[in-house]
Amino acid sequence: MSTWQCQVAVILLLHGSEELRVSDKPKISEIGQKETSCEDCSLLHLCFAHDLSAEEREEINSVLKRQQPMERSDHLFHGGQTAKTVSVVRSGSVKGYQLSHDGDEIVSGFYLPGEILGLDALSSEKHPGFAVALEDSKTCEIPFKDFVTMLKKSPKLNQVMLRLLSEEMAETRELLLVVGRLDARTRVALFLMSMSRRLARRNQDPDQFRLTMDRRDIANYLGLTIETVSRTLSTLQREEVIEVRGKLVRVLDRTALEQMAMRVDETGRRQAAG
Repeated sequence: MSTWQCQVAVILLLHGSEELRVSDKPKISEIGQKETSCEDCSLLHLCFAHDLSAEEREEINSVLKRQQPMERSDHLFHGGQTAKTVSVVRSGSVKGYQLSHDGDEIVSGFYLPGEILGLDALSSEKHPGFAVALEDSKTCEIPFKDFVTMLKKSPKLNQVMLRLLSEEMAETRELLLVVGRLDARTRVALFLMSMSRRLARRNQDPDQFRLTMDRRDIANYLGLTIETVSRTLSTLQREEVIEVRGKLVRVLDRTALEQMAMRVDETGRRQAAG
């Protein structure tokens, strides 16, 4: 567990060419665009507000601000900046990253509609990293001070935030395993399966989707070179596991891809394939 994650947990507890045919399902950039309130939002089942009472959701809705659309490469926030809001992706997708001491970019994650950003600022009230739009995107913004006030008086919101932080820590542990121990083939397979499952929860086709991040971002996130990512995708395509056209991916053999990404030992515990 990183320092900021420990701090946040304590705070919460104390406060109580030819392209593939694209399906008719909405693109990531289109999801959740029409709703005007939490109760009406098609992403409510994915948002942290889903687990709150109707009264608590109404309180959030009363202070909620819907940001003006961001274009690709627009920043939601910068590292070191004082946190003004907690953000939930409403449509599009966002990349999280930090800068090394040498100024090199380190990709920390990709955020899809319904996912929350800004929790890592709860301990210091400053963003430790950056968030930038990967495509035209929209977010719902909760003023930081209002969010902290709600945390202090809502045990349920505390529980939800602790769950989200726990899930994020689990993803961080998996990423460390991926980068530290697994071969390129397994890393890429894990990444594709993760994106497929997350998009499926957003009413996207799990076997045919568009990656909004470029090869450089994927390589950075997985601890690989761009050439290795491209070569691995080409190999999987040659083996007829996937088909790739630019940023469009079609899963041809889901079972094979899942087997590359995960295996189950005799006790039933999921383990990363090595």
